[in-house]
Amino acid sequence: MAFRGWTPAALSGYTRIMRFAAVGFDLDGTLYPAYRLYILAFPRMLPKAVRLAANNAARQRLRSLGADAAHRAALANEEGRLPSDGPSFRSLAASLVAERLGMESDAAAAMIERDFYHGIEELFARIEPYRGLEPALDRMARGALRLGLLSDLPPRRKLELLGLSHRFECALCSEDSGFLKPAKEPFAMLASRLGLPPERILYVGNNPGIDIAGAKAAGMGAALVSRRRVSEADFCFTDWDRLADFALG
Repeated sequence: MAFRGWTPAALSGYTRIMRFAAVGFDLDGTLYPAYRLYILAFPRMLPKAVRLAANNAARQRLRSLGADAAHRAALANEEGRLPSDGPSFRSLAASLVAERLGMESDAAAAMIERDFYHGIEELFARIEPYRGLEPALDRMARGALRLGLLSDLPPRRKLELLGLSHRFECALCSEDSGFLKPAKEPFAMLASRLGLPPERILYVGNNPGIDIAGAKAAGMGAALVSRRRVSEADFCFTDWDRLADFALG
């Protein structure tokens, strides 16, 4: 659409001012350095390596649903239907883990909850967010940007232990959409909860193939926590103050 009387430069400036109304964040590896969790979790996870591998394989299979329509069709045909919410997602994940480990689904579900959800969450009492994160969140909030969070794993206890639970008006788990990122459903859930069209949301993550690819496919802006430039992202950063500059436009 052409705007009479506007130069391209002026129009670009106007677009920047109106660009985003909200910023959504990934959690793990985005709000804190991932290596800190790895160091803390390694002694706990080592004796459970076989279970961990089975759980990771199940989640990877479920994640593939978001990247390939053929995978969706194959799983829908195999299972009779696709997961549509948190309980159906977790039930399917447990059945995949149970099949791999040769155990009952109920036992697999209890093991996942115990070892890979609650067991890991308490480690966050010993992790600190990235330096500069909270001042940047303050700046964005003062600039009238709404702040939300979308994580592939349950985020609420982690945010509480990180001291960040009061920072976000919504804290969502991708699983509750029935899918993991980069599927469109988790990002649509975030946009719906914020009551905004996707193009008015900037999503911030640390994984190009999951966070950035999913956000862009959903029509959102995408910023990547990275020291190197990644062409798929609209913005790459390690300085949180620079992210605030970009988001506020």
